[in-house]
Amino acid sequence: MMSSRFGPRAVGSDGSDFRHRQKVATHYRDSVLNKYRMKVTLSLHALLLFLIWAKLSVYALRWFDFTLHFVSSIQMPQPEFWEYWWIFSFIPSWLTVDAMQRNDSSAILKAYFLFLICGLFPIAIGAGLNLNELVTYTKHGRAEELFYDFPVVVIRYIFFAIALQVHVFAMYFCTKLGQAWQKATSGMSEANYPDSSLSNAKRQ
Repeated sequence: MMSSRFGPRAVGSDGSDFRHRQKVATHYRDSVLNKYRMKVTLSLHALLLFLIWAKLSVYALRWFDFTLHFVSSIQMPQPEFWEYWWIFSFIPSWLTVDAMQRNDSSAILKAYFLFLICGLFPIAIGAGLNLNELVTYTKHGRAEELFYDFPVVVIRYIFFAIALQVHVFAMYFCTKLGQAWQKATSGMSEANYPDSSLSNAKRQ
């Protein structure tokens, strides 16, 4: 039973840890909510990774001279170097999943920066490299490359827009999870040493 300021106390509690219990409950709620949001975000990221891996796999099969009919018949756009960089964004996703299993704030911080390096940076570079082609297509309606009669540059910018949001949300949820876990840990420390907390408060 949770202790309450005016209600019954939990067994083994004198009621002085009421605020700590409320803080822990809040941090736990925030952690559960943001874990769910992160899982949805990572699912979208996994879908994007699958699309890029599938594209690069087609070129890998061609490079190794696999002459399967369905591979040779696919009109796949030429891969760009940012795509090879971006596929390493599976690393922060894997690290995030591991951190969520252990509520590890240090691991989630590493995932945050890896999302920046392996996710946002290559997306930004790819968008910059394709900007001139997008402007040309917008002004003159001419595309340098087509994918089943659809301009590849438009497909790329749709991908950039979705991937950008996925990475930004992932980094945001990394921040929220790290904060929730750190506050929960500090709250537990205060509960374990209530006398020192009271003495510090009196000194202040």
